[in-house]
Parts: sequence; C-alpha cells; structure tokens
Amino acid sequence: MSKNNDNNDNKGKLLLELFSEEIPARMQINSEKQLSSLFEKSLVKRDIGYGSFLTFSSSRHLSIIISNLDLKQKNQIIEKRGPRVGSDKKAINGFLKSNNIQENDIIIKDTKNGKFYFYHNHINGINTSEVLPDIINEIINGFVWPKSQRWAYSELKWARPLRNILLLLNNQLVEGKVAIDLNKFLYFSNYTFGHRHDSKKIEVGSIDDYESLLEKNKVILDRDKRRNKIVSDTKLLLKDKSIKLLDDDYLLDEILGLIEFPNVLIGSIDEQFMNLPKEVLTTAMRVHQKYFSIIDNKDNLVPKFLFVSNTIPEKERDKRVIEGNERVLKARLSDSNFFWNTDTSIPIKILNEKLKNVLFYEGLGSLYEKTIRLSKVSKYFSSLFNVDESLAKEASLLSKFDLVSEMVGEFPELQGIMGSYYSKLNGKSKEVANAIFEQYKPKGISDEMPTTNLGGMLSMIDNIDTLTGFFIINKKPSGSKDPFALRRAGFSIVQILMKFKLNISISDLFTESFNSYKNSSKITKLDLVDFIIDKVRFILKNQNFRDDIITSVFSLKDAKNYLFPILYERVNHISDVKDTSDFKLFLVNFKRLNNIIKSHKFSDISHVKVNPDLFETSEEKEIYNKSDKLNFNLKKYLINLDYQKSILQEIINLQYAINSFFETVIVNHEEKIIKNNRIALLTKLSDSILEFSNFGLIEDYSVLIPRPEKRLLKRAT
Repeated sequence: MSKNNDNNDNKGKLLLELFSEEIPARMQINSEKQLSSLFEKSLVKRDIGYGSFLTFSSSRHLSIIISNLDLKQKNQIIEKRGPRVGSDKKAINGFLKSNNIQENDIIIKDTKNGKFYFYHNHINGINTSEVLPDIINEIINGFVWPKSQRWAYSELKWARPLRNILLLLNNQLVEGKVAIDLNKFLYFSNYTFGHRHDSKKIEVGSIDDYESLLEKNKVILDRDKRRNKIVSDTKLLLKDKSIKLLDDDYLLDEILGLIEFPNVLIGSIDEQFMNLPKEVLTTAMRVHQKYFSIIDNKDNLVPKFLFVSNTIPEKERDKRVIEGNERVLKARLSDSNFFWNTDTSIPIKILNEKLKNVLFYEGLGSLYEKTIRLSKVSKYFSSLFNVDESLAKEASLLSKFDLVSEMVGEFPELQGIMGSYYSKLNGKSKEVANAIFEQYKPKGISDEMPTTNLGGMLSMIDNIDTLTGFFIINKKPSGSKDPFALRRAGFSIVQILMKFKLNISISDLFTESFNSYKNSSKITKLDLVDFIIDKVRFILKNQNFRDDIITSVFSLKDAKNYLFPILYERVNHISDVKDTSDFKLFLVNFKRLNNIIKSHKFSDISHVKVNPDLFETSEEKEIYNKSDKLNFNLKKYLINLDYQKSILQEIINLQYAINSFFETVIVNHEEKIIKNNRIALLTKLSDSILEFSNFGLIEDYSVLIPRPEKRLLKRAT
C-alpha cells in the first residue's frame, strides 16, 4: 500500500471521519476496506504519494488516517498527439488552436504508425488541500453499500443518514463540502461527536489525539480494543471458576459493530425456563437479544446470561438496564416455552402430514413429496453407508416434519435440532433422531461433519435431491448468484463422499435421484456431474493438493465413472511421489515419448498393430513386454483400491525402459514399416499409462533434471 514513506516538510497527515446514524454491524468491516481502496485509487489517479493507511469503524464512526501524504501533487507532463506530418495546414492550425500553443511548441516524433506532431504540456502540481474536496466527493459518491437509503431532505444515498464529515490535513481544517441535495450541503468540519449518551460535540485539534479524545468521550474506535475490553470485563464478572462463557465468536463480532463503549453486565434467567432444551435457550438469547449463554464445567447451561450494553457504566443505571433485559428475556422465553409445549403435544405423524401443504419449490412438489423421494433413494444409499435399510427409510420420511413446528417457525436455526428432540419424545430410535439432527451438516467447508453413518447418508441424499431438482428446472447457479445455496450443497456432498469413503462414482451419485424425479435427461445429469467435479477440485485444492495433479486425474475420459476413492487415492499417491527424482525422471521420459507420438500424429498409423517380428532391438522387446504387463495389471487392478500405489510405481519404473529405448533406438527408421511399428509401440505404451493419469498435464520438472546428450535426442527423433 505504501507509495512514499519519506518524512519531510513536503509530507503530512490526513484524517477523514464520516459520522452517521448507526451502520449495521455486518457492513462495517467492508466499509473500512472500501474507504481505504477508494482513497488509494483517488490519490494514485492524481499522482499524490502516500504512506500508511489506518482505518476505524464503529456503529457511527467510519474514519481513515493517512500518514506521509504528499502535500502537493507531483508535476506532470501530458503528451498530446496531433496530426500526421504532411497533413494540410488547416489540421495543424486546429491542433495549435485547441491547445492554445504556437508552432514552435510542437515537436515531431516517429511512431510505429509514422511521424506525428506532438505537444508536451507541463502541468505544475497543485496543493493537496485544493484537491481533497474533489477526492472526498468522489469517495462518498462512489461508495457502494449492500443496502443504502436516502433520507427525506437528501438525494445522497448512504447506508444510514450521513451527519458530519471531519477532514483535517496537518491538523488544519480543509475547506470544502459535499452536496446532499441541490441546495443542501455537508460542510467539512474539524469536530466529531462522542457517545450517543450525550452526543457531545468534540473539536479535534490534533490528529494524533483523535482516537484518545473519542475514548475520553466514551467511544472506543479500535475494534480490537473494544474486543479486549469485553473479554477482560467478562473475566472480572465471571470470577467463579465453575462457570464460563459459551464461546460464540460470531455473536462477539456482531456486538463489536453495535457497541461503541462496551458495558458488560450479567442477568438471571427464571428457573422455570431451564427445562427447555439447551439449543432453544441459547438461540432465543442469541438471535433476538444478542445475549451470551453461560455454562458450567460440564457444558450445562446455568440460569444466567451475559450481555453488552452501549450505556455508560453507572451503578443504579446498570441495575435498571439488567432488570429491563431480564423482563425482555422472560417474555421471549415464555414464547419459546409455549412453542415447546404446543409442538410436543402434537404427534409427529400429524406434523409430517402438514408437509403436504408446504411447497418445496415451484415445479419440485411439496416437502412431503421430497421426503418420499428421499425414502426411495435411501434404499440404494443405505448399503453404501452400511446402515439398516428400514432405519434409512424412516429417517428419510421423518426428516422434515419439524419445519412446520412452532419452534422452527420462530427459530429457523433450530431445524433438525428440534426434529431430533421431538423424534425422541415420540419414541423414535436414537439412530433416527441423531440422523435428523445431522442432516444439515456440514453447512460449509470448515463446518462440523455428520458423525454417524445414518446422519451422513441423510445429509447426502437431501443435498442430492435438492441439486437434482433445481438443475432439472434449470435453476443452476450462475456467476456470483446462488440463491438456493446449491454450491454449498455440492460442497457438502463432496465432503461426505470423502469422509465416509463411499464406493460410488460421481456419475452414479445422481442416478437414483433422477429416477425419483422420473427424469432421464442425460444433458442435465452431465451438467450435475461437471458441477460436482468442480467442487471436488476446489476441496482437493483446499486440502493443498496441486491443481495440475488434480487435473491429471480428473481429466481422464472415464473419471466420472470411476469409484471416487480410486480417483482420490491416485491424486494422493501422485502427490506423495511428486518431488522424488524417480517421478521427475519419469515425467521427462514420458513427455519425450509423447512428443514423438505427437510429431507423427498426422501419419496414418491408426490401423497399425504392433508386430513383434519387426523388432530389431532388445529395447523394443522390453517396451513391448512391459506394456503388456502394465495392460494386464490395469485390466485386473485398475479399479482395485489396494493396488493404486503399486500400479503407479510400476508406471514410474517404466522410465528406465523408455530412456534405454531412446538411447539406442531410432524411431524414424528408413523403412516405413519399421518406423510405423515403433510409433505404434510407443503409442500403445502411452495409451496404457494414460489410463491411470494424464501425466502430460503435470508440471514439467525436466528443467531440474540433466537432459540426455543432444546426439541421443537426435537419434531418438
């Protein structure tokens, strides 16, 4: 980011603060990045050097401090091209007039398109303070928010109403303004505002004092300082070592964007609600109230909650704030208790029937029909996951009933979790209840995976059904748009495929699902297969496998029809040997072999069969025998998981026979029949090797290996 770090009289420090109503927490981090990026582009465009950027964001303050900023633009020379030499006088005079110059101001330059007249315009840089108003207007009007609004008296769009613009350069106010309507402006100021408690106007005399000045007025600008204060205050409040905060980094990050001066407080939960499931309590507190749960050493909830208030600490006020939050939580938990009692009084069979009236998606039937499809598909997948077929069917049929429950209606985050609780209360087996709980795992690449085979199966067939359905009705993801989270579904399928080492090909993943939809579109199925292979490649790269090695395996003609563990093991084994000298030498020799074949690709040898009677050297016989042996092993063991490593080693060992062949055998024999026989021999060997992996796509390490002497290369080719 640094452009110029010299510290002299021509350098200065700038402070810009955009003060507004409360910006949503989710937008703040990106607003810092965007402010920095927009400022940098504006400075570069105007040839103004700068040093380091420091950004801050809170609910009402968005600011940037730039050090070592040039106080003056660099002088510029702008070259303007005029008419071609030899043009009529009228064209030349027009060029002179438009630039307000004389004939002796222009020069002739030779270009690739001929000789032209040129004019060099020397522009002296102006003071940065004079340029800043344009820069600030450019930044504010160029800002893009996920959601913006325009308030009654303004045409300017901002995430929330913009109230003040603080702009200092070397501690001096920069004069300027931003139009918020035709006749209304926000003028740059040298002040900001403190905590909302009193909204005190604070004049900033020194940029170096800006952060500490706000902190004295109960606004902690630095996000990390706010975090540290919450953490340290929490430790002071939870002195009892038998209790601790339930970790929730996502909630903590959200609170950091809501609170400008953290005031950490503890309230109590009415004992009558402690019989509710743990997930209900934590979700009700977290989602609606932004409260942290407190647990004991056995991870059980205790009847207390912690919250962060944006009020100024004061004993009596804190007491009233705690009491107010306890009353609000009691009302919330009373609702949750009502939902729990209502749901548990209804047999899950009745809830399941209600799914008939809930549309999965237009063209894909109801949620009830989805469960029927899952039950049909489960018959095939139960054997793959080694689970009881009847349990697989039962889990499939009951997988969605909690979506029509009162609790999930209020807290969608609890889908699957409530299904698990309600299933147990209705006498269903532990295996089925756990599978219903795990069906939505994983939610992302780094998320928790299902731990049970039945849960993994239910998750996989649910995602397969969703992908199949949406691809059938042509609702595939495009570009950055993925409204139905189909990419996430694809990643989940691949992760489960890897975790449970399922003996299934990528092509066969969707066969049963297409049957359940009564659809036989080969094009749609191929699209789905390509979609999943793309997700496989992404996850393998995420596991630090090299892209060229992944491509070499998954670009095989029949890759989609191979059992997935076979493909995975090939990528794994090639990655294990990629840095060995034997493998590097093999790559060199294999690519030499392939280059010779390619150089004869227009020769009519497709009909030529290798004839051992035409061999003149032992090297030809060795290549022939090793090729036959490799073909035999490939036919016998190519889809045997236990033999992938040994086949790869056999292929790598071919380097010695190939190298020996090139050292002694001349491919371009003067007799055409012998030449074609040798090309056919090499083609046969190459075709066999390429059944394992397309080694030609793997990065060439030949530069690291001493090449054979040139005379040997000449003989070989």
